[in-house]
Amino acid sequence: MTRITVNLRDDERRGLLDLAKKERRDPRDQAAVLIRDRLHDLGILANGDQTHKSAQPQPAAEAAK
Repeated sequence: MTRITVNLRDDERRGLLDLAKKERRDPRDQAAVLIRDRLHDLGILANGDQTHKSAQPQPAAEAAK
């Protein structure tokens, strides 16, 4: 896996943190999901590549079922 650095404005950083918290992801993982999904939407990544749109995190009660 490749590591990159992305400079965010304060409002973008807050937005990323809020979304990551809502979807129960680490903010770094949330950023990766957003980038991957956007690349997929633009047709840069094929359907067979790892996309996580359908892999939404589930609350603990639902995941235990």
